[in-house]
Amino acid sequence: MDDSGLRSRQKAGSKTNDKPSDQEKEKMLLKNRKPVAENYEFGDVQKLPINVQDIIEKKFLRLFIWELFFGYIFWTIFFGIGPMVMFFPMVKLAIDGYEVLILSLASPIILSISLVNSIAESNVGKLLIRIFVIISLLSFQIEEPVIRLFILSCGTCAVMIDLCTSLNSRYYAYRSIVAWTLTISFFLFLSLRVCFSSIMPAWSSVTANLVHFLIGLVMIVDQFGRDNTMWQLLPAISFDSSAKLGANPLRSSSRQDILQPNWLLLGIGFGCLLFNLQWVFADISVVSRWASNGFPNQALDPIPYGLLIWIGLFCGVVTITRINIVTNRWWASVGFIGYGLLYFSRGNISFMGGVALSVFIGSVIPLLFDKIARGLAPRIVIIAALAYIIQVVYAVWTSAYNFVPFGGTLTRETSHILVFFNFLGIYFGVYTAKYNLGTYIRSHTASISFPNRQIWSAFGIAFLIASTVFFNFLGIYFGVYTAKYNLGTYIRSHTASISFPNRQIWSAFGIAFLIASTGTFSRFLSLPSTSLSNTEDPTHITAAVWTVHFGYDNNARPSLDRVASVLADTNADVIGLLETDTAKPFFGNNDLTSYLGEKLHMFTDFGPSTKDHTWGCIILSKYPIVRSVHYLLPSPEGELAPAILATVQAGSKLIDVIIVHMGNDNDDLDRKLQAEKLRDIMQNSTNPLIFLGYVTSEPFSRDYRTLTSLAKDIDPTDRDRWCEYILYKNLIRVGYARITHAGLTDTEIQMARFKIPTNQNFDDNSIVVTDPSSVTDQSVHFNSRFGSFYKGHGRFNTHRFHMDTPKYFLPQDQKTK
Repeated sequence: MDDSGLRSRQKAGSKTNDKPSDQEKEKMLLKNRKPVAENYEFGDVQKLPINVQDIIEKKFLRLFIWELFFGYIFWTIFFGIGPMVMFFPMVKLAIDGYEVLILSLASPIILSISLVNSIAESNVGKLLIRIFVIISLLSFQIEEPVIRLFILSCGTCAVMIDLCTSLNSRYYAYRSIVAWTLTISFFLFLSLRVCFSSIMPAWSSVTANLVHFLIGLVMIVDQFGRDNTMWQLLPAISFDSSAKLGANPLRSSSRQDILQPNWLLLGIGFGCLLFNLQWVFADISVVSRWASNGFPNQALDPIPYGLLIWIGLFCGVVTITRINIVTNRWWASVGFIGYGLLYFSRGNISFMGGVALSVFIGSVIPLLFDKIARGLAPRIVIIAALAYIIQVVYAVWTSAYNFVPFGGTLTRETSHILVFFNFLGIYFGVYTAKYNLGTYIRSHTASISFPNRQIWSAFGIAFLIASTVFFNFLGIYFGVYTAKYNLGTYIRSHTASISFPNRQIWSAFGIAFLIASTGTFSRFLSLPSTSLSNTEDPTHITAAVWTVHFGYDNNARPSLDRVASVLADTNADVIGLLETDTAKPFFGNNDLTSYLGEKLHMFTDFGPSTKDHTWGCIILSKYPIVRSVHYLLPSPEGELAPAILATVQAGSKLIDVIIVHMGNDNDDLDRKLQAEKLRDIMQNSTNPLIFLGYVTSEPFSRDYRTLTSLAKDIDPTDRDRWCEYILYKNLIRVGYARITHAGLTDTEIQMARFKIPTNQNFDDNSIVVTDPSSVTDQSVHFNSRFGSFYKGHGRFNTHRFHMDTPKYFLPQDQKTK
């Protein structure tokens, strides 16, 4: 039908009926819609009842604080469920079955039941949901990990439903407040993580968790008890909603399809944004760990330079005030180039790529939240949750490929696939985004049921490209740039007096930045001084090695504070820690390296990079690290094996330290090649050397003999070892000890003390004693806080010596008692 025919029909209809029909309104709306780049704006664009407008204007600050707090709780639970779910397969090194609870993120699907949706969107339902959300925080107080997981999963279901009902509430003014408080609360979440040394505050300790719960109770009492704002903004509970048009939020009328035509791509984009926020920006330290490189060309440290990531995200939010910039497709090139630099480069170039990406992502956060608030929020959030889950699962597969089905075949070392999809995604993103999926769907059906064929097809496509970095970027790109037609076109003429972002919002950002800056400055003061002046040459050096199991104890609680305490008691000068790459979504994005370095006032080196898919290792040193090299050891069959060779300057002396986590004991070829590579590294070392390794071999096995062909074992008589070994070269052994893990991990601490030779002519100590009184030099004694000599395996609840240690080594000519 041509335009003239349509106009003649509309004119004829107007003569018989003053009010156009709903169908004619929809046709007119479809005809008059405009691209978002021309008319997109933030703020309340809905005509409000006078009483509701008065309530929002008068109670805005109070309403803002309530939603800011519950937005913060949303991020706390959303980022907290992943590490809790992954704890069990991490312990068992296999799929455990509890992984299915990650589907709690898709809980809004139950809103497809009209009765459930009616209750959830009511004022009573909102009260009950938020009570349950706050109660779920107390899961951290429970000792049993399985019970804690189930309670937190229920809390995740509740918080996702709360997100949907808030973004789908009756009044757009309230939805706009929710959208902006979710954005600000993310920044507040980042700022508080800085103050808690990268640990999520609510999950950092029993005390902090209880404080969060009590504040939550106060918020609920104030919101629903002392004040009636929420009772007036939200509808009363009704059991007749099933009879109303659109009562099922997963079904849409043709009007809704016109107002939110690209809900599928918007959902995928939002899910990709959530994954990106957790993968790269859940803590200001993550970009530094992605960019990690050896000394002296290492990336900028998280403290203080991680604050640049916070600032970059905020600068992105500020660009929203110039919406024509953000909605211009060329703006996406900033994020795309930044993403490429972050992933494919090293050191400071990679870090600056992360800063550029942060600016783009910061601009996307409020834009996507606002788009979701304009209609069909439950449907969009469900799609987002499933898109997010696909990406998280794939992220697990890329690191744990040796322990999951088909992992070694499909997901290991997929950088070439990343590059391919990166460029392929650019092509399709530029040349196919002009086609509007919503227009095609509307031409076939006026009401869309969920799930349908298009949705399942989209999931299939999403799964194929979930392995790529660009999938994450492409989804965000589509979510921002393909929703061409917006709700504001239809209701542009009615605007309330509240505009966004307003003074209160910018003030909240200012407070969050002040918190982040204060936390950064206080942590910066904890860093050790790099000054080498007036440093005497030490006569002895003590080394320790420990597998810290990603900073979680055997009950799935953060263990870093206790780890720092026991390491301080060892008085070790150099510490090698294994299984330390916690800058991953499923480990909580905690910066274990900075945390321990600040607590112990030691220099640190983390490696290899988080994007290299290893379990990670770090070196802590009381002496400055002047040079280091990060290695990915040969691993043709099994998991990638990380290693660091670092040179520390102890006074005027240089000492090399190797920390390594070799491959799994089932991968025989890997361990053989890795042992040979480590032998070559030790052979090329001209300084005194300490080897701290997780070898996964018996004493005097093939790999053991390869390693000891160039270095000495601290105690060849200790036959009861499997994982951890300490070797040395061009040093004099003085002492050796093994300390129980006390439930903090599944592996003991091993320590060795050495005398640093003053010349090349020296003899090693060969006499072994277990009585400390036989050692005249009291300075070489191990800390008595760990008890005394203990024979056999000690199963203590505290850290104690065991396994026939401590032992001391004396010169051949020294007379023993």
